[in-house]
Amino acid sequence: MLKRVLQKALSISVAALFGACTAPQVADTAFVEVPLPVPVLTPRTDWAQQLADSGVVGTFVLWEPDSGRLQASDTARANRGYLPASTFKLFNSLVALQEGALPDENTVLPWDKVERYSPDWNQDLNMSQALPLSAAWFYQETARRVGVERMQHWLDTVDYGNRLIGDSIHLFWIRGGLRITPLQQIRFVEALHDEALPFDVEHQRTVKKIIPGDSTATWRIQAKTGWAVLENEEYGWYVGWVERGGGTAYFAIHLDIGSNEDARKRYTATHALLQRGGWIDAPH
Repeated sequence: MLKRVLQKALSISVAALFGACTAPQVADTAFVEVPLPVPVLTPRTDWAQQLADSGVVGTFVLWEPDSGRLQASDTARANRGYLPASTFKLFNSLVALQEGALPDENTVLPWDKVERYSPDWNQDLNMSQALPLSAAWFYQETARRVGVERMQHWLDTVDYGNRLIGDSIHLFWIRGGLRITPLQQIRFVEALHDEALPFDVEHQRTVKKIIPGDSTATWRIQAKTGWAVLENEEYGWYVGWVERGGGTAYFAIHLDIGSNEDARKRYTATHALLQRGGWIDAPH
């Protein structure tokens, strides 16, 4: 399959996959130029209706490499850029490990004694704890340790979203200028899953190991949430992959949030749509 042929092409291959979704692309590797058949982004009005029936506004995007299907409930929103919010912690983790800002996932950072709204954050943490807890202060500190120059290097190298940091190294993914589309989110998590990002493989495996998720005997989800709170809007993410029977699909949901119930629907709507696609089973 396409993604396996180009696994060693690093970010070039995955950038070509969803860079345009309209025209053929070419990926350059150190060995050979491989023409890439670009998947067509197909609208799913039935998915859009299911989201509307559940009372949310947003888009759900699903990429199934084995069948070549790339589908979205709202194709326009799938191509629109938004703050990554806490989904950026995946990227931030990789950079922190690669740059030595943290030697490993078990290195503890001391809590700064500032009380935050989540009691679970108010303690010393390591990365294996901070990522599932989505502890903001922990990742703000790792970003400071990495610094603007090296963070910018990795944003450019991976071609992450619009690659903008601006003037705040500890806030640019929360309230700054960084933007990423749901389609770009999918190509990033696919490359992480396939260990095809331009980071050391050991660091990619470490981050994959600590991504939270759900599983049964027949399927497994690993995904990261995000929740952006701006002056005039709030929206949420749930981005990752589902594995079943030797196959893998990549998904991103992006929803407007007006309540805690809307935030929970990042999970429930994703599960319902993955059930519809046969990737997970309905709860008993």
